[in-house]
Amino acid sequence: MASENTFDLDCIDLSVAGGELDLGTTARPSASRLPFPLIRQELRWFYIRMRGRVPVVGEAPAREIAAASRIAGWLSELLPMHRGAFVVRYDGRRWPVRLLRQFGGLTSVVVRFATVRRRCGPTETFAEAEQAAVAELLADVAAAARPADLSRRGSLARDHARKLRLLQRAAQRYVRQAERAYCDARRGAACAVPSTREGA
Repeated sequence: MASENTFDLDCIDLSVAGGELDLGTTARPSASRLPFPLIRQELRWFYIRMRGRVPVVGEAPAREIAAASRIAGWLSELLPMHRGAFVVRYDGRRWPVRLLRQFGGLTSVVVRFATVRRRCGPTETFAEAEQAAVAELLADVAAAARPADLSRRGSLARDHARKLRLLQRAAQRYVRQAERAYCDARRGAACAVPSTREGA
């Protein structure tokens, strides 16, 4: 039985079309009015500090347990694909510095997309496919960084840069869609992350 936090790419359009993902027909506030810094603070705290779970009583201070429980409740209202976006986004994996410079906090999502997009052999494991995708991404970053010229090699450098941009945009759209869904689930609630000054 699959975990409810499974990262499901079957329902994600990874096409190279540059359009926005369809976020539904309901009216949504403009992206500039959504509290993305607050949302990211909560999610980072929940997935990194709380390790993506609600601690048992006695394992953490009561205010942290209450905050984690509240965030977990909001997350439980999301589709598995949205929860999966956060699981991958905040997985805490260490990546090569060149990839982190290129993709920042979305590196894990970009690597996952690149892994799923590549053709792999019949006996290749997901871990092997991921290692190969990282190697391909590093080669793309290096090729895109070379100065472009008018020769065929310059054209290839632009192709590598385009591939990197498309992967980054797909990751941004995917995570942004999940953040909007989380924002809807929060219904404008105050930040659940306990203040470090509380109880001091």
